[in-house]
Amino acid sequence: MSTEKAFITGATGFIGGRIAEKLWIDHGINSRCLVRNFSNAARLARLPVKMVLGDVLDRTSIEKGMEGCDTVLHCTYGNTNDSNLNTRINEEGTTNICEIALKKRIKKLIYISSVAVYGSNPPPVVTEETPTAFSDDKYGNSKIRSEKICFDFLAKGLPIVIIRPTIVFGPFSPIWTVGAIKRVLVKGWQNVKGMNGLCNAVYIDDLVDGIFLSINIDEAIGQIFVISGEKPVTWNQYFSEYAQLTESPLPQEISETRRKAKAVLSTWLRTNLSFLRRFFEPQLQRTHSYLKQQKPSLADKIENLISGGIKNNEVRLFSQRTSYSIDKSKQILGYSPGSFQAGMKITIDWLRHHRYF
Repeated sequence: MSTEKAFITGATGFIGGRIAEKLWIDHGINSRCLVRNFSNAARLARLPVKMVLGDVLDRTSIEKGMEGCDTVLHCTYGNTNDSNLNTRINEEGTTNICEIALKKRIKKLIYISSVAVYGSNPPPVVTEETPTAFSDDKYGNSKIRSEKICFDFLAKGLPIVIIRPTIVFGPFSPIWTVGAIKRVLVKGWQNVKGMNGLCNAVYIDDLVDGIFLSINIDEAIGQIFVISGEKPVTWNQYFSEYAQLTESPLPQEISETRRKAKAVLSTWLRTNLSFLRRFFEPQLQRTHSYLKQQKPSLADKIENLISGGIKNNEVRLFSQRTSYSIDKSKQILGYSPGSFQAGMKITIDWLRHHRYF
């Protein structure tokens, strides 16, 4: 590795946490990690890292955290219930990181963006040259503006690399591993007729290896890199991996009409349950516990209905037949991801160890 000490934002998160682990375990490199809440730092506490209390909206904590570092890995993104705060974290936070990195003459700043910048209707094949597109996705729109901030600072002399990951899975992945197994357990995945889009999955360690390559290679400065797996799988194939763990085969194919009907019913149930919980939370908890113990099959059916299967706002994602090219990452970085099956095997072992099923 061409870095001696790295500063990581978002280090208590899924990607940032794994970066800190692999920097130390694989390369013996200590990190300084910006931590907003120590209660979320259990993974980091196992490592000989320096945790700095603060966040990307606090310039003093950034200055302190970046002291003595030569590389910055900016992984933080807005993930709160306040969309305005999320925008500030993504954009004002990125501005703060870039300004201080430029002032401290950081050798390289790696910004973790997302393929969400390509909008909600990307073309069949996406490369780094594919134009970004604003859409109804606030997260993707904010990432587009954050990338623009990065390029503004690149023009001022800050050495920046932009990484656009696809669907990242693996141990600790909150959405595409933990969320996926929980979805399968409540029969929340449906095999809908005519809906079998492509899942461009990348295993977390392959993504981190790609990020490390971008640190080492000077030609990467000023470049954008899409990081994905070797080739996509279908969403049915992806969720069937988790379904097999629970000894539940992929559900039988259903029509789009049945999917819509279940989505409407589940929305109605969730809305009413949310209202009832304000006044009858203890009673609902007792009823749920009774059903789980005395009538588990009925409890499973109710949970299945509440889960809603594939919701209307998810259909577009799970139907897209887009593939994301990693040719540029291979040619310039020497990126070489492992197989989907290899990453999934480790993921399954981790799920089993933590008794998610």
